[in-house]
Formats: sequence, C-alpha cells, structure tokens
Amino acid sequence: MDCKEYTDASICFEKAKAYKHLIIAYAKQGCYSKALDLADEKGFYELGAKIASNIQDFRQSAYFYSFFKPSHAAKLYRDLGCYYEAGYCYLTLYDALNAIDMFRRCTHKAKRTRGLKEVSDYALVLYFKKDYWTAFRIFIALDDFYSALECAYKLKETQLIDSCKFLIGYEEAVKQHYQFAAECLEPLAPEKALCFYAKAGDYESQVRLLLETGNYQRAIQVCFLHNNLNKAYEIASIYNPELLSS
Repeated sequence: MDCKEYTDASICFEKAKAYKHLIIAYAKQGCYSKALDLADEKGFYELGAKIASNIQDFRQSAYFYSFFKPSHAAKLYRDLGCYYEAGYCYLTLYDALNAIDMFRRCTHKAKRTRGLKEVSDYALVLYFKKDYWTAFRIFIALDDFYSALECAYKLKETQLIDSCKFLIGYEEAVKQHYQFAAECLEPLAPEKALCFYAKAGDYESQVRLLLETGNYQRAIQVCFLHNNLNKAYEIASIYNPELLSS
C-alpha cells in the first residue's frame, strides 16, 4: 500500500480479511463501487461516507451517514430531493414533525402514504405510553383530528377538545357530511352549524338552534320557507305575537 501497489495490496488485504484496508485500496484504484459495496457489507459506514463524499456521490454519502449521523443524512437527502429517505432519517431522530413535512413532499403516492403511516404508528405508540401531548401535536400535524381529540380528552384540556371538534366539523363539511358537521360545530360556531343544517336539509334543527339562541324572527322565516305555518304561528304565539305582523 505504501508503495502504491494497490492491486497487490488488495489481494493481500482480502486474504488477510483486513476489510477496512481493502476498502481503502479499492478506492485508491478508483474501484469506488467495490469499495462502497464492501463498506456497506462490513459496516464501515464512516469510511463509506468519506469515500462517497470525496467522489461527490451525495446520495450514497447520505445513505452511509444515516447509520451514524442521521441528522446530517436527513439534510443531504432533503437537499437532493429524496424526501422519503429524509423523512425516515427524521423519524429515527424522533422528529415527527419534520418527518411529516418530508413525507408530504414525496411525489410517489405509495411512499408518501407509507411514510405518513409510519409517523401515525409512532404517534400511537406515544399515546399508549401516555405521552398524550406529543401524540396530540403529531396527530394534528397529520390532520388526524379524531385521534387528536382522544389525546385532548386524556389531557382534559377543554380548549383543545373544542379545537378538535371544530376541525372535525369543517373536515366533515368538506366531505359533504353536513349533518354531522353541524352537530360538531353547534356548541362552538352556531352560525356555521345553521348553515350546515340548511345544507343537510334539516330545517327542524335550524329552527331549534335559532330558538335556543333567541333568534325568533329567523326561526319563523325558516318555518315559512318550508311551508310549516303551524310551527311559525306556534313560535310567534309563545315568544312574541308581534313577529307575525312582520
């Protein structure tokens, strides 16, 4: 090796099973693929990262760094646009939020789904370990508001519970599940709930909610709109007979 007889040195190192020196000898000969394959096979990850970096094979370099310095590997993968691999590196660092960001950038749908499922499973483990706050943050980032609501119940945080119900309501509305959306939002955003009850065709719940919020005139208008004159007169006679004239 010192005499730069790398071919002969390789033969000797191979027979001696001196794999670290054999990797170096391969690299000196320019046999980089053989050097990197052997580094991977024998677990010389730092040496593999160094050789890959020297030949500017940054993807291979990131691969080797993932074994002993995943934070650096994640940055390399991210800069290369290898978001799936970057996501897994962040996940090994228990950095679920950055992992989610990386997985969501994946253009390959199956990889994106698989990566996000891994994060969800990690959050579930945290939930069973009673780390409800961390699990809550991850579920919110995943837009899994039902699971986040379970965490909020465990935390006994009223504000978080209400926030989750609010998000669930809007999510269900996007899916055109207007009845359930209205039921979720009724205690938190009654005006929105009224809108969704209307879209669901549940005018009786509209009327009930309007009465509960003291909006008698609108309740009567809804009854008239749906040709329920008996209900309109009943409301007026109970709450304010003058409303009939309007």
